[in-house]
Amino acid sequence: MEQEYDFEKLAKEIVLERLRDLPNPPAAAGEIALKIAVPAVTSTRLRQDPRLTVSATCRGVMQGMLILEKDLGETAVSLLTQMAAISQEADLDPADCMVWAMEGMAPVCRLASSHAQDATIHAIEENFMGAGEIFRNLVHTVPQE
Repeated sequence: MEQEYDFEKLAKEIVLERLRDLPNPPAAAGEIALKIAVPAVTSTRLRQDPRLTVSATCRGVMQGMLILEKDLGETAVSLLTQMAAISQEADLDPADCMVWAMEGMAPVCRLASSHAQDATIHAIEENFMGAGEIFRNLVHTVPQE
């Protein structure tokens, strides 16, 4: 199944349009991912692999936050925190959603400074034990889109 729907672009555009001047952009970024991913997965799951939808949504959110020069670590934690709700509401496996989200975030994180990469990995590890190392590996192995 190939990707038919560009949720990455949609997510990026929404972040750029709505989060520039908010007091807590990372928290809002997670909410945007939830609002995009659940209806996106439920409406396209027969035509597009939910993995592509979740990954693209998270990649788009992270791209927007990178462009806005917002905290990628806090954004990553916010996105991963929403994966439980996304998995429950879209009837997906929570562990799969976490991995898919990290697969989407990793190529964007690779574009950031090494300091921002390390801070993001640390923030993920601090909030989701064991996930920081998984994310570190993805940053170094997931191909650029």
